[in-house]
Amino acid sequence: MLNFIPKIGIMQGRLSEPTNNQIQSFPQDTWKSEFEKAHQCGFQVLEWIFDDISNPLMNNSEIDKIILLSQKYNISINSVCADYFMNEKLFNVSDFELKKNFSVLSDLIVQCDKIGVKIIEIPLVDSSSLQNKDNQNEFIQNMTVFLSKLSSNIIINLETDLPPVEFKTLLEKFKDFDVSANYDTGNSTSLGYSVDDEITLLEPWLKNIHIKDRLYKGQTVPLGTGDTNFESFFLQLSKIHYRGDLIIQGARNLSDVSLSPMDVCTHYFEFVNQYVDKYLG
Repeated sequence: MLNFIPKIGIMQGRLSEPTNNQIQSFPQDTWKSEFEKAHQCGFQVLEWIFDDISNPLMNNSEIDKIILLSQKYNISINSVCADYFMNEKLFNVSDFELKKNFSVLSDLIVQCDKIGVKIIEIPLVDSSSLQNKDNQNEFIQNMTVFLSKLSSNIIINLETDLPPVEFKTLLEKFKDFDVSANYDTGNSTSLGYSVDDEITLLEPWLKNIHIKDRLYKGQTVPLGTGDTNFESFFLQLSKIHYRGDLIIQGARNLSDVSLSPMDVCTHYFEFVNQYVDKYLG
């Protein structure tokens, strides 16, 4: 029996109405209230979204508020999803932009240290995908230089759309640094990757997981209505004794459009919790 049960968390913004019809963005007007909402839904963790330098995480006067809310509602912030770097890339940009973007990453790490964040996730999908080998090699080179000068204990967590063997090869390039892997159940389903192969190959690097459901070669759908095999996925997690967080990043709406974001997130919590109880409890 496991002596550690992964914590179920929610991606920031899912507990609020979407901004400008965006699926995912920092909830600028409601971020404070999401701590209480997360607690009421049963969550233990909130994954912070960093998509703009105006984020309160970058403001020292707001740091204390984040810490107080986290303590008041017993909601941990273990990871930051740095969507900022999907557009402000760490490769294939001018030298000026590259220096600026790595400066932002450096500042973000300093701020994350202040609130005890353990993981900064860099999404390398869609506009920032590393499917191009030249881009991949440049990213490896740029990150290696950056990491060699890093003095923080922050883990840099990579999420990619690479096939599992290629992703493993990429991670091995950073063997001298604290670089880990983020696994997204829905994205892997959409790409047609084998959950058994991925979990087996990426086990040593798995530090954070996003829970979503997608159709094969299709879009994100409510948990349990797509092609993601959650039984197989959680069975694999039990085999490797996974110890990281499970961050729900599900579709915003269920079939009942009258449900509030909190209703949807509560349903998702119960959906994931049944698998945690069955396979990881």
